[in-house]
Amino acid sequence: MNKIIAGYHVSVSGGLHRAFAEAALLDCDVIQIFVSSPQMWHTAVISDKEVTLFQEDWEKSSVQQVVVHAAYLPNPSSHKATLRNLSLKKLKDETKIAYRIGANGYIFHCGSNQNGNEEGIKAAVSTLNRLAELTDENWPVPLIIESDAGAGNRIGDTIEELAAIWKGLDNKPRFGFCLDTCHMFVSGIELRTPNSISQLIAKFDKLIGLEHLKFFHINDAMFDLGSKKDRHDNIGQGFIGEQGFKNFLSNPDIRKRPLILETPRTGDPKIDIKDIRLLRKLAGANHIPTSPSGS
Repeated sequence: MNKIIAGYHVSVSGGLHRAFAEAALLDCDVIQIFVSSPQMWHTAVISDKEVTLFQEDWEKSSVQQVVVHAAYLPNPSSHKATLRNLSLKKLKDETKIAYRIGANGYIFHCGSNQNGNEEGIKAAVSTLNRLAELTDENWPVPLIIESDAGAGNRIGDTIEELAAIWKGLDNKPRFGFCLDTCHMFVSGIELRTPNSISQLIAKFDKLIGLEHLKFFHINDAMFDLGSKKDRHDNIGQGFIGEQGFKNFLSNPDIRKRPLILETPRTGDPKIDIKDIRLLRKLAGANHIPTSPSGS
């Protein structure tokens, strides 16, 4: 079978361009990064020099795609207008950086709404429409909505909720989706059998359209189906398991999309690389290093 495009969320400690050093150690075809502290509202200023360094190191690497993951704090679905406005600014600032470095997408969660999912969906749509409007002319990086795990009135944990958000978006060409295996599984979506996987893909295609499914986050789950507990596990060590991932990766509509690992890490690349090696083994795809490609 054809090789898969796989990689990890990697560190940018010491500068955004440092991501490619870790990417090389972990044999990545695709990487995901933060562009500022994920626990702070303040967004770091990225100089033109740093952008140039990033793009030069990307050009020399074998990484095919780069995606930026949003900080953890934004909540575009919040029932509080002040928090939505603060979230909008943070998302806009990071979108700008993602565009400047040439990223292939900016991934974010829709957050939660304590008054319920119907209000949360409406709030998310309003915030995201405004985000697209503010960035469309100058920083039109693809805006990628990630599926959630569903605890505590989280928005977007089912394909139906993602479709409801999709329906309300005005500038649909700016948006895409990232499905997270752990999030889907603990939210109650079975994805370990060929039949359940086919049903998942068919539902997404019917309600949204497969052309808008851009990425997968590939994580095993520490807790069981429908638990609503978002704790990632290493590939094959959680409740999805090796056979579940083998079945999942046998689907051609899944394996053709970039697969990003957010599995627990030890900090030792020689140990941490085991997840991507097992992923490729389960996919039946022997890895052949690609020629360096840039942004």
